[in-house]
Amino acid sequence: MYGMVNRAVKDLIIQEAGEDTWLEVCAKAGMATTDFSDTTIYDDAVTYDLVAAASSVLGLSAEDILKGFGRHWILFTGKDGWGDLLDMAGDDLASVVAGLDSLHSRVQASMPDCRMPSFSSINHPDGVLEVHYRSEREGLAPMVVGLLEGLAERFDEQWQIEQTSADSPDGVDTFMLTPVSVDASSGDPVGAA
Repeated sequence: MYGMVNRAVKDLIIQEAGEDTWLEVCAKAGMATTDFSDTTIYDDAVTYDLVAAASSVLGLSAEDILKGFGRHWILFTGKDGWGDLLDMAGDDLASVVAGLDSLHSRVQASMPDCRMPSFSSINHPDGVLEVHYRSEREGLAPMVVGLLEGLAERFDEQWQIEQTSADSPDGVDTFMLTPVSVDASSGDPVGAA
């Protein structure tokens, strides 16, 4: 993975737990460095090792770490120079998800060795958004939940997000997003629309 992914992991851990915890995570992961160059390609094992070490040090499951990272990724990339690409991708969660493969193609033009995941979506008549995720990397579906949560937050939208299939025979993870109505008087969710 490109170093910007590992830099985002670093940013999240420092933001949530401090610099000393980041150094502890790096030591537990056996990292020789605590800094990463955005455009340098690192073995995927580096990222997986950081997630495992963060899980151990923070006392959270790897799934929780990945979910938190996915949410943070949207916010991190938005403030770290990729926000313009996200802005061009759409004005709401559904349009961004529909345009993710196109966005990934633009990123890949400047980072040709990047191995991007693929997303597709189906808008159901009842407002449910069905998202399909394909990646050659295993175990990252919790990160997708976090990404979808981050996009919802970015656009001030409310969605109930549920993974309905994992590692299907065709390598697709499926997520169902149901819009949540919000009580105008209190701002509280009132259930699925």
